[in-house]
Order: sequence, then structure tokens, then C-alpha cells
Amino acid sequence: MSFGSMHLSPAIAGFLVAHPQLEIELDLNDRRVDLVSEGHDLAIRIGKLPDSSLIVRRLAPCRHIVCASPAYLQARGEPRSPECLEGERHDCLVYSNRAISEEWRFRIGGEWHSVRVSANRLGVNNGDVLRDAAIAGLGLVALPTFIVSAAVQRGALKPVLCDFELDDPSINAVWPPNRALSAKVRAFVDFLSDRFGGTPYWDDALPKANGASPL
Repeated sequence: MSFGSMHLSPAIAGFLVAHPQLEIELDLNDRRVDLVSEGHDLAIRIGKLPDSSLIVRRLAPCRHIVCASPAYLQARGEPRSPECLEGERHDCLVYSNRAISEEWRFRIGGEWHSVRVSANRLGVNNGDVLRDAAIAGLGLVALPTFIVSAAVQRGALKPVLCDFELDDPSINAVWPPNRALSAKVRAFVDFLSDRFGGTPYWDDALPKANGASPL
């Protein structure tokens, strides 16, 4: 829902201005929608997709970063490695709409490792709430850059652990294989790919992880 309200909504407005003869019915929801039974033409999904018969088109990377407020880092210190997030040295705010919300995956020494973070302050199933809690100084958070980039750019949040790449999913358009992709839906998918593809605009001013693959 965060991506829908922050980035998909203005994209849809631009698409409808360019195509005044078209109509869109948008359902913002974080649940996994059954496209076939519920009759939707298209879904935008973020994350690793399970094996299914759905047709997938990758629209953009979904880079994640760890960040906290300057006040929190001044009071608790800046973590220098992912292992610093374990134990009681830091408070971590977690996204509870994940199967294992208290594990963050980092690339360490060229290999992926899961770090069990100390999630003793707040768990919530909405990224906007997590961002606002981090801005308030409640702890460290690992969130998509499309949620935190504006806060980072104005100094309300500071990225940390930039030398360690986080496990990043993708932003994808998916649709059922038994439903022919109409010219209208194809035009919309192409529009979103052009708008979000390459290095997304929300990543332009953010630091890249050292050694990370190009976005």
C-alpha cells in the first residue's frame, strides 16, 4: 500500500491524463490477491514471487537500506557490521508482514547471511509507520528506498551499514496466463516500466552499497 499511495498513484494520474479514453479501478491492498477468481487484469507485487503460472514482468528494483534518525545514532552509536544488530546493543523496528520478520539478510564476504535482529520495540505491517517510528528515534529500520528516500534526503533518517548489501526483491507486474494481455493493459505496463525502470527516481540521491550490483 505504501508503494501504491506514494508512487503508483501519481503514475496512474499521469497515465490517465495521457489516455483520457481509459478507466482504471485501483484496489490498494497488502494481501495476496487471487487475480483469476477476483477478476483483476493486473497486480503490482513487491518481493520474491512464489512459483506460479502467473506471467511476470519486472518493473524496477526494490532496494532496501538500514537507517535511523540522527538522534538515535548519537545516543546509541552507529552499527559497523550486521552482527551489531544482534543482542541488545540496538533496537530494530520490523515489518511484521513477512514470514520471518526478525531476520534481515545481508551479503557479507560475497555470501548471503541472515542476521537475527533485536526487535524489542515495534513490529508493524506497514512501512510508513515503521519509517515514522524510525524518524521519531525508536530504532533502526530496514525499508525499501521508495519509502525512506525523501526522509533520507532531508536528513530525518541516516543510512547505515552501506558497505553491506541487503537482500532486495523486485517490483513486478503480474497477470494470469489465460487472460490475453489487452492493448490497454499492455500500454499501462509499458508506461510503468518506463517510469520506474533503470535506476528509479527515488534512488537517484541515495548512497549505493559498496560492491553492490548496479540498480
